[in-house]
Amino acid sequence: MNQYLSNTKVIALLSLFAFFVSCSTGTKPEEERSLKIVYTDWSESVAITYLSYVLLEEHMDYEVVLKMTDVESAYREVANNEADVFTDAWLPETQKQYFDEHKDNIEMLGITYPEARTGLVVPVYSKLQSVSDLKNYPHPIVGIDTGAGIMQKAKAAIDEYSLANSLLELSEEEMVEQLGDSIQRRKEIVVTGWEPHWMFARYDVRFLDDTDNIFDRKENIYTIANKNLEESHPNAVRFFERMQLTEKQLNSLVYEIRVSEDPVFGVKKWMEQNEFVVNQWIKNLTRERLKIM
Repeated sequence: MNQYLSNTKVIALLSLFAFFVSCSTGTKPEEERSLKIVYTDWSESVAITYLSYVLLEEHMDYEVVLKMTDVESAYREVANNEADVFTDAWLPETQKQYFDEHKDNIEMLGITYPEARTGLVVPVYSKLQSVSDLKNYPHPIVGIDTGAGIMQKAKAAIDEYSLANSLLELSEEEMVEQLGDSIQRRKEIVVTGWEPHWMFARYDVRFLDDTDNIFDRKENIYTIANKNLEESHPNAVRFFERMQLTEKQLNSLVYEIRVSEDPVFGVKKWMEQNEFVVNQWIKNLTRERLKIM
């Protein structure tokens, strides 16, 4: 009987200790630690997603499932609780149609990157200065996949500026390959571009002036989540609220992943160079483990 009482007291004390630990970190305990993150095959989406993946799995003890999809499906899956998080929501304009459709069923957790921009991009040597100059440009505009917000903007620009140019629908990789080949040959080319993107570090390129303001000058990249995430995963929500990257940080992250054989290797190399900021994001959010000596 005394042994039973002794064990009961130990369990009670350990439970009380765990309660105070969770209170001291300002977070609620989480029993189920799995998250599903959807992302697109765009360079910044891959970079932000894999950064989140490494930190959540290796430093916050989550089991993270990644799924690559198109942007329309990413919003739908988050809104329908088929996924938990999408870290590459370009708002308020580029992905407006998807946000407006699902806004009642998603939460905006935080601004991951505050200096995003889209537009039509040319080499610095190009004679083209503005979107209206494309009236004298007889070639197609080289774009990416049709569901991307920037493609909707490009189509709107063609209509607004009364352009005769067609819009090619390629992958991001194919688009950048055509850009690089044209620059090597010093030929004219117009592509759908956005910042952050590694092509601005790799090539001398610039945006065309947009006098009719079809492409908004600056946007934010948000992390969005389903409505249930705060209740089920408060630690994850705090992490995504804190995670914000500067232009230099995100560009270097995209670059490290670009030159690595595995995105995880690129992320880890970047984290070594940005240890302080990463530690601020996960401070007091790691899972506490009771150690019985």
